Amino acid sequence: MVKENAEYSRKKSSLDKVSKYIPAVRWLRSYTKEDAISDCIAGITLGLTMIPQSIAYAALAGLTPQDGLNSAFVGCFIYSFFGTIKEVVIGPTSLMALLTYEYTHHLSSDFVILLCFLCGVVELIMGALNLGFLVELISAPVVSGFTTATSLIIVVSQMKSLLGLKFSSEGILDNIIKLCQNVKKVRTGDTLLGLTCIICLLLLRKLKDVNIPDKFPYRSVIKKTLWFISTGRNALIVVLSALVAFYYKEKGGAVPFYTTRTADTSIPSIRLPPMSTTFNNRTYTFPEMVSSLGTGYLVIPIISVLANVAIAKAFVNGAVEASHEMVTLSLCNMAGSLVQSMPTTGAFTRSAVASASGVRTPLAGLYAAALTFMALGFLGSYFHYIPKATLAAVLIAAVIFLVDWEIVKQLWKKSWLDLFTVGCTLIACITLGVELGLLLGVVVGLINLVYRWARPEILVENQKSYSGNVVMVTPMTGFYFPAVDFVSSAVQKAGLTKGRGKATVYVDCSRFSGTDYTVAKGINSLVAAFEKRGQKLQFINVPANCYALWTGTGCKEVYFKRTEDSTNIFDDSGKALQILEEDNDKEPEQKSLLSKEDCQV
Repeated sequence: MVKENAEYSRKKSSLDKVSKYIPAVRWLRSYTKEDAISDCIAGITLGLTMIPQSIAYAALAGLTPQDGLNSAFVGCFIYSFFGTIKEVVIGPTSLMALLTYEYTHHLSSDFVILLCFLCGVVELIMGALNLGFLVELISAPVVSGFTTATSLIIVVSQMKSLLGLKFSSEGILDNIIKLCQNVKKVRTGDTLLGLTCIICLLLLRKLKDVNIPDKFPYRSVIKKTLWFISTGRNALIVVLSALVAFYYKEKGGAVPFYTTRTADTSIPSIRLPPMSTTFNNRTYTFPEMVSSLGTGYLVIPIISVLANVAIAKAFVNGAVEASHEMVTLSLCNMAGSLVQSMPTTGAFTRSAVASASGVRTPLAGLYAAALTFMALGFLGSYFHYIPKATLAAVLIAAVIFLVDWEIVKQLWKKSWLDLFTVGCTLIACITLGVELGLLLGVVVGLINLVYRWARPEILVENQKSYSGNVVMVTPMTGFYFPAVDFVSSAVQKAGLTKGRGKATVYVDCSRFSGTDYTVAKGINSLVAAFEKRGQKLQFINVPANCYALWTGTGCKEVYFKRTEDSTNIFDDSGKALQILEEDNDKEPEQKSLLSKEDCQV
């Protein structure tokens, strides 16, 4: 019996070690029939969502429908076994497609495949080195400005397909100019089809919210049917539009709108990413290919990791294994490059569909991958019937809801610094390009953060003790080197004006979480200034870590009282300092929140 228990423990320990790297081992041990049914339903629903989306995203990236579907099934398959969050579904996204187009629109598809592989390598390095904290440097206002800008760029870029125009452009501003110049060439067929598709998509989107009375017969069945139609609206519109194009072609007449270009419809073969290629009668070596991609192999992985972690945090209550998620995402992209995929990541729309479909485990992605693979194998020869205007409508109807208008209302007159960050990121992405715009947004966000630390709010109170008046100065945030001059000036100002150069000044350090060497030197200078004019200065409620650093770098211990020693503070007379409630006939307590100008001595 003891031997059997030891053997069981050994096997369990081995499985636990394996499940750390392959999470599927963890939940497959308790996988039930009910789980399988729920995952199958969710997977089929996801597949119907992903197929038209992937084709549309491929068109946005300047690729063929086959490239989009190649990008869809591999990520789903890999994540099913290595992913940790059941709602995450890896595949093409509008953001990845736009960034891919930014870096490769002037190059061949070989560069896209190499970009996908390099993104996977960079993500693997980030995960191995636990560099997930870098993503945390991108604040919510920066993400909002970036997402809004990319959504607007996508809408404008798809207008030419929606209107049946053909021209090449560089950036959103050039696109708008070209649209105005070609307005007389707008094709009626494409425009009518595109607008009709957008209207239908928006109406179908609301179909799931239709209120059906509780006593209505078959209410549950009708509700689920409406939800399914609403969720699969993209596939429905694409199929109906393709049938219209098929009808025109079979009748031998001219199709009144442009359709997608034909391409290889076979199942993709597995081959290594290209390390050299020939394009426009020029042979590119591997270093030349990497150089041609610019900063894409660095920017795209950071954005994809950011998107994936954001989705994970939105759908998981507990902690997110960020490093493991980065490694899994890297495997999806590196494996995807073997079947000619574009860079991929998770998408909120797919995660929302998965959650609403009752997904139980990441295995739902396996069913979605199978459905996508079947579409690639059996429907590939029909992709050229899909109208370009329909794909443009699918993209526009999806991304217009990513434009974050709500943040402007939330920040207006409440946080101008954050609103300024949103505006800078938005304008920079539109005028300078999404990669430079994002970089500028991150820089502005960090400057915003440093400014808040450098200019903390400081509360100054005139209070009474049994021995006389004292001045209490309370910095409302932490105390690090950017704030040394500002806080020192505030304390000096309080001592000279509120304390008239005589009253004891207490600095309440209860809100400090940490400090640094520059602060210690600044405190030494501040203490010297108070000693010179004979005014007492005392730091109270000093956290242990601050106390250790300050006293260990030359500051005199007599000026500091740690948090545990500050419950009873004694003045020069040895009497306990107590904050007394003022009577109406006495001088009222004076409080002020120092402004930036007040702290200049």
